[in-house]
Amino acid sequence: MPDRNDAPAPARTELDELRASDRIFRALLDHAPVLISTKDLHGTITMANRHFEILDGYDAATFVGGNVFDLFPADIAERLWRNDRKAALEKRAVHEEEQVYHRDKTLHSYMTVKFPLLDEHGEVYATCAVSTDITDAKAARIDSVTDELTGLNNRRYYNIRFVEEQKRARRDQRTLTLLLADVDRFKEYNDTYGHPQGDEVLKAVAQCMRQTLHRPGDLCFRMGGDEFACLFSSSGPGESMAMAEQLRNCMAARLLPHAGNPPANHVTLSLGLAFIAPDSQDGQEEIYRLADQALYRAKHKGRNTVSR
Repeated sequence: MPDRNDAPAPARTELDELRASDRIFRALLDHAPVLISTKDLHGTITMANRHFEILDGYDAATFVGGNVFDLFPADIAERLWRNDRKAALEKRAVHEEEQVYHRDKTLHSYMTVKFPLLDEHGEVYATCAVSTDITDAKAARIDSVTDELTGLNNRRYYNIRFVEEQKRARRDQRTLTLLLADVDRFKEYNDTYGHPQGDEVLKAVAQCMRQTLHRPGDLCFRMGGDEFACLFSSSGPGESMAMAEQLRNCMAARLLPHAGNPPANHVTLSLGLAFIAPDSQDGQEEIYRLADQALYRAKHKGRNTVSR
C-alpha cells in the first residue's frame, strides 16, 4: 500500500495563484524605493505606493483620489501632467526628469518613465509612472564637471562637450568658435597681492564670462590656473570677435588694480579665437592649437587685446 506521504500535492487553484501574485505585487509596492503611481485621463491619482510618504504634503487618506493639480504646486503639477498627457496621447513610454518636494522641504530630481495603460480594446484609460530619485547622482555628476572656485565647467567637461558642439554647429551650418583667454601677468599679480586676492580675480573673470556669453548653448570653462575657454556658435567670425571684445571690455571696466601690468595698471585679459567652419575636418587638438596660437599673438601685440 503506497505511503500517504508519497501522494502528489494537490494542484494549486487559479484563485491561489492570483492571491500569491497579489501578495508579491503588494510587497513590491510597499517596499520598492521608487515612486509608483497611476492616474486616470483627468489627472486623478488612482494608485500610489507607500514610498509616496516621503513627499511634502502627502496624506494617505486623500492622496489616492486627489487630482495632481490639488496635490502639487502649480508649476510642478503642470510638468507632471504634461508628461502624463504625452504618454497617453502618443501611446508610448516617455522618459523625463521631474522634480518634487520632500517632507524636509528640499527639491528632489527624479528620472521618470510614464507609459499608457490600455484596455482590452487597445484604448488608453490611464497612465502609470515609475520615478527614481537621482538627486544625489545628479549632484555628483555636476560636481565632477564643475570648477570648484569659479563655478564654471572644468576641462573634463570641455573634453566631453567639444565633439558634441562641433556636430551641432555642423548640423546647424553655423561657425563654432573656440575662445581662449588668460589674465595678463597673473603670476606677477599673485606675487604682489597674494593668492587669495588672485582667486577673487579668477572669480571676476568667470562673472564676466557669464555676463557676456549667456545665450542658450554658450559654454564657459576654467581650463586650469588663469586659463579660460568658451565654446559658442555664431553667424561668423565678425560676431565672434565682437563677443570676445565684450568680454575683454567687461574685465577691463572693473579697474581692478594690477601695478605689475603696465601700461593699463589694472587687471586685463588677452584672448585668442579659432573658428571652426561647418565643413571643417580639423580635430579637437588642432583647433585648440590654433586658438592657443591666436592667444600668443594677442600677448605679443601688447596684451589686453583680442586676436584671431
